[in-house]
Amino acid sequence: MVNLKLDPDVVELEEGFSRDVRDLGCLGIKDGVEVRIRSRKNLARARDLIGRVAA
Repeated sequence: MVNLKLDPDVVELEEGFSRDVRDLGCLGIKDGVEVRIRSRKNLARARDLIGRVAA
């Protein structure tokens, strides 16, 4: 799992892949998106979201 400091309102959330973690009290990030990387395919999909954080 990776927690990204992204606005969940501007990210297309997908069941089992990404979720809104606002108000969940996640360690190190209080507003953002959690991404679950379980395969190489998921990693490729997550790369775009990770790039948004760096930009």
